[in-house]
Amino acid sequence: MDRECHLAEGGDDDGDRDYESPCRTAFLKLVPSLVKLLRNLLSMGYSPDHDVGGISDPFLQVQLLTLLRLLGAHNAKASEEMNDVLAQVATNTETSKNAGNAILYECVQTIMAVESDDGLRVLAVNILGRFLLNRDNNIRYVALNTLAKCIADRQPERDEHDEQHRGPDAASSDNSAASALQRHRTTVVDCLKDPDISIRQRALELIYHLVNRENVETLTAELLNYLVLCPREHRADICTRVLQVVDKFSPSDLWRVDTLITLLTIAGRESAANVQSSTAVY
Repeated sequence: MDRECHLAEGGDDDGDRDYESPCRTAFLKLVPSLVKLLRNLLSMGYSPDHDVGGISDPFLQVQLLTLLRLLGAHNAKASEEMNDVLAQVATNTETSKNAGNAILYECVQTIMAVESDDGLRVLAVNILGRFLLNRDNNIRYVALNTLAKCIADRQPERDEHDEQHRGPDAASSDNSAASALQRHRTTVVDCLKDPDISIRQRALELIYHLVNRENVETLTAELLNYLVLCPREHRADICTRVLQVVDKFSPSDLWRVDTLITLLTIAGRESAANVQSSTAVY
């Protein structure tokens, strides 16, 4: 199956991708059959001999989802054909078993990679939000990492829809994946209190991407609180990132100055030179 995935991706032996290659075109004709096979696995089971924890052949489900992800990328028709089964996987897969979580993770990866609609992306973000509540740090780390990657990949779109350039249909953004992610903001912030440094670092990276004009004051306060407790060797980088957030989203000059003074009070000489000079300028 790994070889099939590589061919479906349009890759050659040098690792280059050709989304119009004859091999990929041939695989695209199989999308309806792959969708049918995956749906059969969900509804009636494929082979009891391969069940894991009550989930029918999770290894095959993951491979099928991977193949669908590669075929759906940059192809609207293939993406449309698989949207329904992806929604079915996302809503009907058992989450209490690791096998189910593996399937859901691959399903989220597929939803984010193909040309799915906003409703399906919201569903994917909510799955990752549930992963953040899991006691398993590996699952939480994967969720934070995936969320950060998703929002970073969509950053150019978010910048294009900044408030000052929005049209009258801006309210529809409440149904977008970005808005869904904002609803999990409190859970992400709570990850800054985790004993595991890797969880804290991934949560920190995600928070930088979550900041906007509406929540800049709240999230900056959380970043300053973390600055007090974080390892000293991380303070310079955090100060630089906070400065970027302040410069981009500051609601007023007074708030900007107060925030930067607080930043220097906490970090002192451990802050980067550009942070100190910017505070002096303001």
